[in-house]
Formats: sequence, structure tokens, C-alpha cells
Amino acid sequence: MYERNYNLVSAKFKEFFLPTLLMSMAMNISTFMDTIIVGNTLGSINISAMALIAPIITFINLIYWMVGLGGSVLSAVAKADRNEEKSDMYFTVSILVLIGVGVLFSILGLFFMDNLVSTLTSNPQLAVLVERFLGVYFMGSPLLFILMGIAYFIRTDGKPRLSFYALLIANIVNLIMDLFYILVLGMDIQGAALATITGYTVGTVFIMQYFFMKDRTMHLMSLTKLRLYSLWDIIKTGFPPASLQLFLTIKLFFINTFIGMAIGKPGLTAFSVFYNSLFIVYMFLIGTSQSMSPIVSIYFQEKDYYGVKYTINTSLKIVLLAGGIFTLLFFAFPEQLLNIFGVQDPLDIAVGINAIRILSLSIMGTAITFLMLFYTQAIQQKELSFLISITQGLLIPVTSAYLLAGIMGVDGIWISFLIAEVGTIIMIYLAAKIISSRSDGKYSGFFMLGDHDDAPVLDVTIGNSVDDVVGLSEKLINFATENGVEEKIALRIGMTMEEMAINTINYNQNKIEYIDVLSKIGDTEITVAFKDSGAEFNPANFSPEEKNSFENIAVLQKMADDISYARVIGLNSTVITIKR
Repeated sequence: MYERNYNLVSAKFKEFFLPTLLMSMAMNISTFMDTIIVGNTLGSINISAMALIAPIITFINLIYWMVGLGGSVLSAVAKADRNEEKSDMYFTVSILVLIGVGVLFSILGLFFMDNLVSTLTSNPQLAVLVERFLGVYFMGSPLLFILMGIAYFIRTDGKPRLSFYALLIANIVNLIMDLFYILVLGMDIQGAALATITGYTVGTVFIMQYFFMKDRTMHLMSLTKLRLYSLWDIIKTGFPPASLQLFLTIKLFFINTFIGMAIGKPGLTAFSVFYNSLFIVYMFLIGTSQSMSPIVSIYFQEKDYYGVKYTINTSLKIVLLAGGIFTLLFFAFPEQLLNIFGVQDPLDIAVGINAIRILSLSIMGTAITFLMLFYTQAIQQKELSFLISITQGLLIPVTSAYLLAGIMGVDGIWISFLIAEVGTIIMIYLAAKIISSRSDGKYSGFFMLGDHDDAPVLDVTIGNSVDDVVGLSEKLINFATENGVEEKIALRIGMTMEEMAINTINYNQNKIEYIDVLSKIGDTEITVAFKDSGAEFNPANFSPEEKNSFENIAVLQKMADDISYARVIGLNSTVITIKR
């Protein structure tokens, strides 16, 4: 009867997944549609120009991923450690860095425009298009840094819908203004850049309402309290997954160069179509990975490895299903995909069909490596996360593309993407085995999950029922005595659990469905960890007036040797400790 049903973690994953998926969908469909609009209204040469601009956009992604993701993970971990001040420090430093770097990037981009364009292409016709796009894009790029970076923190604070709405609005405005600037005002590729900036301006204004919400748990703090080490911590944590964007930037530059040398414009057009079509695939990969990341980081930090395993297994099923579907679609309908982007030239179509079919074979591997990139970062395996990023994002694809292009021509470049994914998965497997073997049994398996050091663990879920609470109290008492705990202490454990659970139910007026309870019997202490999705309820800090309403809180506080509470990802997380 008393088993863990994972309904609570499943509900939290779904709560994160839908808004994050829709947020990713809004971003990626916008990029996808941008390219379609440009290709169908301005011609295929503009698609080639978009391919050359891609490294600049991925470099911007690198910065806000690194700061936003790294800072938000550290802020969540600090909350799990019950350190609110440290959590606010990471939040404040991240916001300041995003603003500062965004402004600096804009200034340097405009100042060194000529050098940048000449590096990206030597084709005069393409150079003009690239310069016209970037001239506008750089002016508004600080807004992209701010909007996307803040979105990570808001999601971690249990408000994923606000992030979704901000980005949805930004991208709807982008698409509408694309049509207005290009079709109504008759602008060229510059109009696509201006539409993007217009959209992110509106989205940034919308998301600022977070700073006026009374129930937010992250706050800006005084500059005098900030510490320099926090920036280094953010970079170390955020760089491994974000470095995928850095290596993607470098990879795109080299791949574009190799394609240009091997076959020229038809190859660039084919690769641009596939690359931009991948944004549809990344809707599911990003949506799943970024939904998983804060949940895994919190549960892993609190050593709830069963919750971690459930979350990563659920995530893996989603990305593999999405990867499989899109592999079949791209392989079966490459010509239709090219037509969607307005590709009409017979040579472009012939090259594109062959390229897309070969490149589609790498999608399943991308699903696995992308998920593992975020997972290893969430469980603080930063070195492995970085290794995944540089192996899959740069070393294998560029090296194999260079070698195979000399042997097989342009087909060798397309095949290099499949080789990169397979090689990276093998590397992850071997690295996980090495990490597990060196941990003296602390970690094991492909996901490097920890154990409880052979300590007895009782992991259950109870419903919103006093009968469930009483029954679990009896079970917990028996569990403790069976594992060598004195009967007197075992009774104290059962009573403590009972008081905590009943007060949680009463405080939420029967509005919660489930409470997860994980009990661990250590050599010197017994811990009972509670998680619920109800209103904020901190039993350690009840005022005298509140204690009058919940009289058993005082009893709970006296029986427990320590009560530790945090509000994390929208959940109450309470750990009660009783010494043996």
C-alpha cells in the first residue's frame, strides 16, 4: 500500500514541460518561419546568407545560456541548501552580467562590422546581405540577452508560464512584423532583423513584471554584498552546456567553409534548410531538457535518487520519440521540406534531397547527447558536460568532415554529423563507467546515480488523508525498529512524521493531493524529508499567532532536533532530523 507513486514529481515535470515546450516552440518556430519567409519572399540566396549569420546568433545563445542557465541552477541549489542570500546573489550577479555583456556585444559588433563580414564570407553579394542583417541585429541584441537570461530564473522560481508568455509574445510580434516590414514596407533581409528586435523589445517589457510580483522568491540584493567568486561559479556551471553554442559557432564556420569549397551555393542552401529545420526538433529537445534540469538539480542535491531516475527516464522517452518521428519525416520527405523554404533550382533540390536524407540519420543521436549535456550539468558533473559539448559540438564533426570530405566529397561532410553523435554516445558510456568506478560505489550506471550508502530507506507517497498519515506513522515506527532504532526514538520519529503531515494537510485546507515522504536511517541520525505542492509552509518559523492556529506545530518543533525548510521549484521541501 505504501509505495512511492511519483505523481508529485510527474506533476511538477508536466507543469514545467508544457510551458517550456511552448516557450521553445515559440522561439524555434519563429526562427524556422523567419527563414521560410525570407526564402519565399526574398529568394534562396538570402537563405545562404542566413546560414552565414548563424554563427553570430549561436554565439549570443552561448552567453545567455551560460549566465542564465548557470546562475539559475546555482540559485536553485542554494535554495536546496537553505541559503536564500546566496541564491539572491547568483540572481543579482547574473542580471548585471547579462545587461553589461549585452551592451558591450552590441557596441563591439557595430564597431568591427567590416572585419566580421569579411571573415564570414568573401562573396560580395552575400556580404551585403550579411552586413544589412547584422547592422540592425546588433543594435537590439542586448534585449535578447536580458529576456532569455531572466527567463531561466523565472522558470526555476516555479513560474514557467510567465517565461513562456514573454517569449510567445516576442515571437508572435516577430512573425507579424516580418510580414509587415518585408511585404508591406518592401524591406529586404534587414526587415527580418528589425522584426526580431521589435519582438524581443515587446517580450522584454512584458517579462519585467516579474520584479513586481510579491510571491517571487528571487530578489536583487545590494551591490556591496556581491562576491566576485559568484561570477566564476556561474561561468563554471553554465559553460559546459552553453559551450555547445560556442562549439556550434566554430563548427558552423568550418562546415560552411568545407561546403563552400566542396560544392558551393547548392550545398550551403541544403545545409541551411536542414539546420533551420532542426529548430523544430529542438523544440522538443530543449523543452524536455530544460524542464528536466531544475528538477534533477534539486532532487539530486537532496539525494532523492529515485526522483532523479524517474525524471531522466521520462525525459529520455520523450526525446527518443521526438527524434524518431522527425528522422522518419526528414528522410521520407526531403523534397517537400526544400519546397517549404522556397528552394526551386533543380541543382539545389538534387543536392538538398541527398543531404537531408543523410543528415536526418543523426537526429536520434542528437536527442540523446543533447539530453545528457543538460543532465550531467544538473548533477554537477561539469567536466563530463563540457566533454560532451566539445566532442559532439566540435572535435568529432569538424575532424571527420575535413577527413571524409577529401575522400567522399560533400557526402563525407553530411556523414560526419552521424559519426559525431555515435562517437559522443560511446564516450559518455565510457566516461560514466570511469566516474562510477572511481567513486567507490557512490555512483553507478549510465546516469551516475548515487545511493544511500547502504542506509535503510523508506520512500513512499501518501494521499490527502489522515488515515494514510496514521498508517504511514505505524509503518515508519516498524521500519525504524526493524533497522535497529530504539523503540523510544522510533515512536518519536512516527509522531514527528504524523504531526508534520497532518499540519501540512490542514494548512492547505485539503487542497493538496500527495505528499512524498523519504525516510533515511543513518548511523547518528534519522531524517524524514517531505515534499508537497501546497502553499508555502515553513514549520520551523511559525509565529506565536500562527502556532495558536496550528497547536501541534509547537509539539513538532520540540520533538525534532532540526527542521530545515526551502521553497524550491514551487514545492515545499522540509527535512526533519532526529538524532539517535
